[in-house]
Amino acid sequence: MFSRPRANVSVAEYAQRLRDEREQKRSSLDDRHRYFFDIIATRIGKLRSEVEDNILESPNFNLMDQFLIADGNQYLVFFYQEPEIENMQSDLDTYRPRHSSYSSRSGESGTKKITTKVIIANPNEQPLRGIFLSFIRNSKALMITEQNIAAEVCFYTFECNTGSLLEALSRSISDVYVPYLQTTAMNWGPNKDPMVKIKFIGHLNNFIDTLNSADESIKEKILLAPSQNIDLKRIKTAADYVSVASSSEYLSYIEEIMKKWIYQLEAVLAESEQIRREADDIGPRAELNYWKRRMTKFNFLLDQIKAHEVKAVLTILQTAKSKLIQTWRTLDGKITDAANEAKDNVRYLYTLEKFYEPLYNSDPVAMLEYIPGLINAVRMIHSISQYYNTSERMTSLFIK
Repeated sequence: MFSRPRANVSVAEYAQRLRDEREQKRSSLDDRHRYFFDIIATRIGKLRSEVEDNILESPNFNLMDQFLIADGNQYLVFFYQEPEIENMQSDLDTYRPRHSSYSSRSGESGTKKITTKVIIANPNEQPLRGIFLSFIRNSKALMITEQNIAAEVCFYTFECNTGSLLEALSRSISDVYVPYLQTTAMNWGPNKDPMVKIKFIGHLNNFIDTLNSADESIKEKILLAPSQNIDLKRIKTAADYVSVASSSEYLSYIEEIMKKWIYQLEAVLAESEQIRREADDIGPRAELNYWKRRMTKFNFLLDQIKAHEVKAVLTILQTAKSKLIQTWRTLDGKITDAANEAKDNVRYLYTLEKFYEPLYNSDPVAMLEYIPGLINAVRMIHSISQYYNTSERMTSLFIK
């Protein structure tokens, strides 16, 4: 990794050090590394020399060698995007309060964008905002050599420039892999049973639905409004709570943010109580996906309600004996009930999955085998579910 310049090192000396480190890495390259560079350069439309220079500056340069050795990493990932560089402002300036010890921090500068580059990425630590480029090994046991690299290493890529990661992955599978698998005549096992292919593609389509549902859940999540005038993270001790509750100025800030949260929760609950409008031809997967999205939305709200910021506001309002507390508690209870209802319905609908999944891939004759089990599972849900215990809701489920 390239080190940062110290105060006693001139810019010229630091630049020379970077050049020396880059050339030292370049001397260790062979045709295996250049194989990666050529493919990446072709994919993004850049010169190989430019790609090579970018990668030599990457802090994760050692991941390339860990991918090539026997029993090494299974995959090697590159991102082509504009990396963000944190502004190196001193902690004193960054965290200096504007008015008092409880005021929100001001003067924090944003991030700087630099030229789009290829980097060796660690997906566990770095977010993807551009083009994903990955090399995957067929076997970890073999060392990757110049002779076997073309046969042992596969290349995979997708773009995440205009949408989310889940959306890009879903689009890649549905637009490329599913059509290919549907038309290919490859061998699907020693028995050559056509149902193996049908079931696999069915599972793949189910996975696509899961990706789309997860993406929608993320887009639909509700973020409680942040406090603009007071830094809630700094309010920690009992003395802090009493001090803020005793100040008419700070108490007005706290009540203002609580009113915003109450409005948000009321809007979420009102939306959740609206009648669903659905197409007539959707299946049971749609019902499961609906409740999974709903569970994610309310659980995300509950996680925020349990956070320090919300607890701090509640404690201050309780200390000040605010009338907003009772309204909040009522809404908190409704959100909790909605989250529990969604969780229960997801659990119940998952018990139906093994019965309704074959219906997506079977002809009418083959379906008969699964109907009795499906009916029994639906009957069980009707008897124990607090939601699916009316004729109207059971009819809707049966139609799906």
